[in-house]
Amino acid sequence: MAWILIPALIALPVIEIALFIQSARWIGLGPTVLLALAAGMAGIALVRSQGLATMGRLQADLHQGTLPVTALFDGLCLAMAGMLLILPGFMTDIVAIALLLPPVRSGLRLWLARRLKPARPDGASGPVVIDADYTVADEPPGRHLP
Repeated sequence: MAWILIPALIALPVIEIALFIQSARWIGLGPTVLLALAAGMAGIALVRSQGLATMGRLQADLHQGTLPVTALFDGLCLAMAGMLLILPGFMTDIVAIALLLPPVRSGLRLWLARRLKPARPDGASGPVVIDADYTVADEPPGRHLP
């Protein structure tokens, strides 16, 4: 896994610089810089508003006693989007803005749910059956467990 990370970390700035240069050729340097700044500012505003809404859903789920899996996943996606918006560049901004869209997050959540199945330690499938022998031991009189 680490051998994939190093080329990706090298390729990301190269791709971002190439996209920035190509955009500057198409629309000019000034509009390219303004576009990059506007995308970052719009993304930060979206992260803030959606983050507050996600916190409200998380608290509501906890108050109802349900496991807030969706709210936690959305919060993770929003945190990743916020980190990507800090990085300068169009590609990271596009990925971050995609993570801000609820349909993209729900599609990603469904895709991950299909791919990540809980694994049993013994590698078998089906329900877990525990076969055991037991005896009921009565408590001796006058002795109570705490």
